[in-house]
Amino acid sequence: MENHILEKDLFFEEHKNPPKKPENNSEEEIKNYIKKLTEFLKFHQYLYYVKNFPLISDKTFDEKLKELEELEKQYPEYALPDSPTHLVGSDLEQDFKKFEHKIPVLSLSNCYSIKEALEWAKKTEAKTFLVQWKVDGATLVLYYEKGILKHAITRGSGNIGDDVTMNAKTIRSIPIKLNLEIDIIVRGEAYMTYSDFQRYNEEIGSLYANPRNLTSGSLKQKKSKEVANRPLRWVAFDAYFESNYHSDYEVLQYLIKLGLPVFSDTILCNIEDLQKVIKMFEEKQKDFDIPTDGLVIKVDDRNLREELGYTSNFPKWAIAYKFEPDLARTKILDIEVFVGRTGRITPRARLEPVKLAGTTVSYATLHNEEFIKKLDVRVGAEVLVSKRGEIIPAVEEVIDTGNGPKFVFPDICPSCQTKLVKDKNSVDWFCPNLECEEKLIQTLIFYCSRKQMDIAGMGEKTIRTFFKLGYLRYIEDIYELYKYKEELVQLENFGEKSIQIILDGIEKSKEKDFKTLLPSLGLKEIGPNVTELLIENGFDSIDKIIHLAKQKDAKEVLMSIKGIGEEIAEEILRQFNDEIVLKRIEKLKKYGLQWEQKNQSKKINLEPIFKDQTWCITGSFEYFKPREKALEEIQKRGGKISSNITSKTTHLLCGKEPGSKLEKAKKYKIQIVTEKEFLDLIQFSM
Repeated sequence: MENHILEKDLFFEEHKNPPKKPENNSEEEIKNYIKKLTEFLKFHQYLYYVKNFPLISDKTFDEKLKELEELEKQYPEYALPDSPTHLVGSDLEQDFKKFEHKIPVLSLSNCYSIKEALEWAKKTEAKTFLVQWKVDGATLVLYYEKGILKHAITRGSGNIGDDVTMNAKTIRSIPIKLNLEIDIIVRGEAYMTYSDFQRYNEEIGSLYANPRNLTSGSLKQKKSKEVANRPLRWVAFDAYFESNYHSDYEVLQYLIKLGLPVFSDTILCNIEDLQKVIKMFEEKQKDFDIPTDGLVIKVDDRNLREELGYTSNFPKWAIAYKFEPDLARTKILDIEVFVGRTGRITPRARLEPVKLAGTTVSYATLHNEEFIKKLDVRVGAEVLVSKRGEIIPAVEEVIDTGNGPKFVFPDICPSCQTKLVKDKNSVDWFCPNLECEEKLIQTLIFYCSRKQMDIAGMGEKTIRTFFKLGYLRYIEDIYELYKYKEELVQLENFGEKSIQIILDGIEKSKEKDFKTLLPSLGLKEIGPNVTELLIENGFDSIDKIIHLAKQKDAKEVLMSIKGIGEEIAEEILRQFNDEIVLKRIEKLKKYGLQWEQKNQSKKINLEPIFKDQTWCITGSFEYFKPREKALEEIQKRGGKISSNITSKTTHLLCGKEPGSKLEKAKKYKIQIVTEKEFLDLIQFSM
């Protein structure tokens, strides 16, 4: 950071030195002093964490922050909403509420060579590109209303994330108030520098594996005071707001004016200079203090971005260029192949366990048959293994093939022994058998998973057990399990309680909305993003989609939706004209699932009569069916929910035929509330 840039700042002269304390201590003088002290600390916080150009010592900053904290306790009416004292955090525990993202929070497709990056760039037909560091941290999306930070949300599933606003407010590079009163959504990355990470490990006498794990875990701390003690930072890299900007580079410059941190070495270049820019970043990465595993290359023209649109998983206007990964040497003990729910056959290597990027790796992907042939991967081979994107272990290089025979890729499905077929558009092999048991099992596992229909108790082990015994085969069979309750409770390792949890979970899954149900069916290319696009464009029910699929101009209609290309449109139409798919949907319709997206009613602001209270529930009720409706009424009025009686539980809502929770509540002297008393409390009429 150069001094002359600072000198142009309007606040520089006024705030480079601490404000003078008032002499008379009148309320008006105290009020003005609190304001000036707040601005002074915010300014130096900005210089330190955003501009990397500190002008005062840490000791001075901490002393003044402590002074402001004491003044705000004494005069809370004069504390400003964007006070830096929020950095201190709170000792109160918090459960994270879920928040539905208002923008697509998608991942990026990856490339691993400059050649691939240039081929992608040429394909976009863009004139200019923006090149940024790909920070290895945790995605954090900030929602500002009239310039004030209202929500800080983790990526989560891409559609729904955790609201970690109180924790985010302790991150010093995140402004609680922007320089302009603007409504804006800013996507960025929380991270920790290597030097801060090392210092923190030394201070606490512990050893975390890597900065990314510590960053991600810190955002989910239940006490924001704990987060305040960790050296987290945040940087912006994209924004969504009403503007006339056509250049992404201009948008980033605007974010800087708002007071948001943006990496100064972001570069705008044309395709001719792209290779040179990538190599320049690669050189800088060796001495870079921020964890990064590559670059993000984006089309700069925001209008062209809209034209390029999205696939079901990532934007077509951006790509992640991955640097050469960290490698570990080990030996291949075996090569196994697996079939997924789409029928795709994936090979993987079982390895001699080896430490890599802070974890022990025992398996690594081998991608496909062509990859195995190209590297000549064999059992017994000495190999180099990496963590691509530091998530999925992968074999990168064969050092010594060893004495084992060449691996022969199977020509039959490892599950059903059906002859495999080669996909015409890729190098992958697929099992074409619609009744392949492993495909059916993987479809059931996907449907019941937490990110999909979230059916309690229906994990992989349970699904495989029920499948083997003939209780499950297709998705619709899930909703027939209640018929076999008597037989299921007799199974080894189950019993009445665990089977009831499963049946309750199945019943609750019927409440999942259409935008969750449709992608849970596991249809090709119809993931959460495509589902959202269909709903936003009026195809908000299964019947409307099926009707569209029968129309002559259906493909053109689908391709007119931004984000749906020819390949996705063809897959949607193929599947919704498939008799097997249509019959499955017809069977599922009779179970009361949500086949139409209902308009979500606006939340009513109710008096928080249950604030600071934690409620538990037991028994059955006349008015609240299902009883989760009572839990919603508690949450609407500021209360917290607990599934079990604990020392923190303040109230037990007790219905007919209560369980053991009632006796436990009496033991802890917890207030017991009947259904009638509860209705009176929330002023309901019978």
